[in-house]
Amino acid sequence: MAHVSGSADEIRSRVPAVLDAWEYMRDNVLREGIVEPDLKELCFRFLAEDPDTMDFVRFSEREQLALRWAQAIGWDADLADDALWERLHAEFTEPELVELGCAIGFELGQQHFRGTLGLQPRD
Repeated sequence: MAHVSGSADEIRSRVPAVLDAWEYMRDNVLREGIVEPDLKELCFRFLAEDPDTMDFVRFSEREQLALRWAQAIGWDADLADDALWERLHAEFTEPELVELGCAIGFELGQQHFRGTLGLQPRD
């Protein structure tokens, strides 16, 4: 299925600026930043449809809200209604929402990119 061979990083390295941008985003937003990395990782696993993340009730309120926002960003923007925004703002600061939304969107794009190459959604 893959039209380009190699690992995701080997493919990105064919354009050094792409690899540099990926590494910056990975190191400063996806793995670090102001939102706890474990929460971002939970959202990333949800986007990859990890069955362990599909039952929201087993998670804390903060985790549930992050997963609901990942669901809205990834699959159904209509879920981001006023009620969800109110709950998000009660739990997260504006900078946290910006970072988490950016991380979710970027990860979603990476998972789709990897899929088009025939790679697993996550390393």
